[in-house]
Amino acid sequence: LAPAAAAAMARRVNVVWFKCTDLRVHDHAALRAAHAEGLPVLHLYIFDPFFHAGRTRLCGFPKTGALRTRFQLEAIADLRKSLEAQGHALCTRSQISTAACFEEICNDFSVAGVFAFREVCSEELDIERKVREVLRRRSQGPLRLFWGFELYHHDDLNFDPTRARGPFNSYTAFRKRLEENSWVRPSSQETPRWFHAGGGDAAVRWPRADSELPSVREVMGSTYDPASDPGDDTDPRAELRWRGGETAALARVREYLWEEDSLGSEYVGATMTMDPAKSCMRDKAMSKLSPWLAHGCLSP
Repeated sequence: LAPAAAAAMARRVNVVWFKCTDLRVHDHAALRAAHAEGLPVLHLYIFDPFFHAGRTRLCGFPKTGALRTRFQLEAIADLRKSLEAQGHALCTRSQISTAACFEEICNDFSVAGVFAFREVCSEELDIERKVREVLRRRSQGPLRLFWGFELYHHDDLNFDPTRARGPFNSYTAFRKRLEENSWVRPSSQETPRWFHAGGGDAAVRWPRADSELPSVREVMGSTYDPASDPGDDTDPRAELRWRGGETAALARVREYLWEEDSLGSEYVGATMTMDPAKSCMRDKAMSKLSPWLAHGCLSP
């Protein structure tokens, strides 16, 4: 069959394209939009070797080291559990480029639309462009992009951030403009209403997907260095063992802000002093939420 004819006979789905910067189910506009259309949803994560096993153009460092890879794998495993708890599945593909993976999806499904967060960096935008081209060439649905990395949503600003930046020549001026005239939308506004197939199994399971999550070594390929991978052990110098995932992230927020009131009683911030009582190296002296925010396990 020709590709267009084969797609017409395939199951029609929406695709939520997860990346390493939006590994959560709460406050996820793309996830909400995909489930709102009344179609089965294929939830997808791709271990693209360009990012996971590639090296930087300058100096040739691994783009994703062993510690970060392990954190990402933990976060993806947690995302899979969260989706399963709602009757859905997470399909992962490894050892394949993002564009090639979407070629396979177009072979196996009729894609109504691909839902994902917007990107702002050059390499990510280039991959986004390749995905859009695959969908166009294969006569599939559009790539639909949503803001999701920012505290203030782009659509809630009372000015156009792409216009001349005269009023924003300093951080303070920009901050005051935001705080005085914009607002932070509640995270519940983007809570998904999960699609359920009339009492049947709503999960879309892709036969080509990995049967299980790959290991750190498998994801990193030739860039893997056993000496830089402590495994599940905690470095004795570390004050906290970060575990990837939305569950661990929300637990840290509850503990730090509410259960132990560490923000009020122990927070110091990044300022280093010689006074041990005010050292930012103590566990609760800073929130240490940054890794979870960077991987989207927490909404800003």
